[in-house]
Amino acid sequence: MARSRTPVLSLVASAALATLACQLGLSFVGTPPQLRGSVAQNVGVDYLLRNGPRDADPPLMEPSSASGPTHVVEYKKKPFGIARYAPGVSGNGAVVREVEQQSRYPGDPRGQAFLAGVQAGWVVSKVNGQDAKNIKFEDLMEFMDDEVLDPVASLSLNLKENGVSVEGKGIGESTYTFGQGNHAELPITVEYQEAR
Repeated sequence: MARSRTPVLSLVASAALATLACQLGLSFVGTPPQLRGSVAQNVGVDYLLRNGPRDADPPLMEPSSASGPTHVVEYKKKPFGIARYAPGVSGNGAVVREVEQQSRYPGDPRGQAFLAGVQAGWVVSKVNGQDAKNIKFEDLMEFMDDEVLDPVASLSLNLKENGVSVEGKGIGESTYTFGQGNHAELPITVEYQEAR
């Protein structure tokens, strides 16, 4: 009789221990990762890995407070050669964070900003004559359509564009939407303003 109670008793004890472990938050994998701070905008992980903030970045600023000299640059091709932008504190406007530091060959589109002397910390003041300081960051980035992609990022973006869609359609149907499709026509004239 004692032998038949042992498996039942063991099963009850195991279930009680498992319930206690779940209530205390213990798990076999570990605790979930904690974020260091909040993310200002809802963007994808891929975008943050490519273009997100870095530890050495200065604090965000408000683009509308820029009051230094302006510099006008006309871009004839995309991408312009600006590797990263940052939004303003309010989520509006854009500040140049990182410029490609070379022109790989004559006519290299990714060298245009470098050759024009664009510097990190400059605010995007106007695009094609339109004020850009108070435009939502995501809308401004989509309008300029300036993203320097490495081959891995480009492959990831193509898979998203032609892969799983927001409408639940299949592969290759090219229905993934990135926004409203509002892109500036080339050539694009961008006026930058130094922050000062």
